[in-house]
Amino acid sequence: MADFNLRARAPLEGLATLGRYGAGTLNSGLVIEERTDLALATVIARRGAEQPLKRSMVAAFGLELPEAPRAVKRDGVCFAGIGPRQWLASAEGPGTQDFVRRLREHLKTIASITDQSDGRIVLRLTGEHVGDVLAKGIPVDLHPRSFKTDDVASTVMAHIGVQIHKLDDRPTFQLMAFRSFSNSLLLWFIKSAAEFGYEIKRI
Repeated sequence: MADFNLRARAPLEGLATLGRYGAGTLNSGLVIEERTDLALATVIARRGAEQPLKRSMVAAFGLELPEAPRAVKRDGVCFAGIGPRQWLASAEGPGTQDFVRRLREHLKTIASITDQSDGRIVLRLTGEHVGDVLAKGIPVDLHPRSFKTDDVASTVMAHIGVQIHKLDDRPTFQLMAFRSFSNSLLLWFIKSAAEFGYEIKRI
C-alpha cells in the first residue's frame, strides 16, 4: 500500500547536498544558505485602503511601510516594497508560527494576504565573490553606491523572477523565488559560482 504520510520539506531537500564544491573549496567565494526559518506573506492594499493599511502596520508592528523598493525591519519582522501598494512580509524568531494569522487579524478588510511560507525558496548569499556571481545573472547594478543596505529589487536571474534584498554592507543578500524554480536556481548558482568555489548550508 502506498504511504500517504506527508511531511514538510525544504525546497532544496533532495536537490542539494550540503558542503563545499568548485575551485578554492577551502575558502569558498560564495556561501549559499537556504533559509527555512521564515514566515512569508504577500500584502496587497485594497483600493483606497493604503493609508489605513499603513496606520495599522505602525500600530501592530511599529513599522512605516516603504513606498519605494526598500525594506524596513523591526523585532524580526520585515516589510519589503515589491510593487505599487504591494509588500512582501516576513518574520523570523518568536512569533513566526502565527505571523500570517496576525497579519490577517490586523488588516482584515483593508488588504489581501497570501501565505507564501511554503511557496518560496529563500537563499542568503555571502562570500568574497557574491557580487561577481550575482552580476552574471542579475541585470541590476549591485555596486554599493547604487544598491544600498535594505534596497530591494524585483527582477530576473537566468529568466527566473526573483526578489533580491541587500541585508547588510558585508555584503549579504537575500534572494527569493517561487519554489517551483528551486532546481533551476540551484543549477544556475552551481555553474556560476564554480570558478570561485561555493558552499551550501541550511539555516
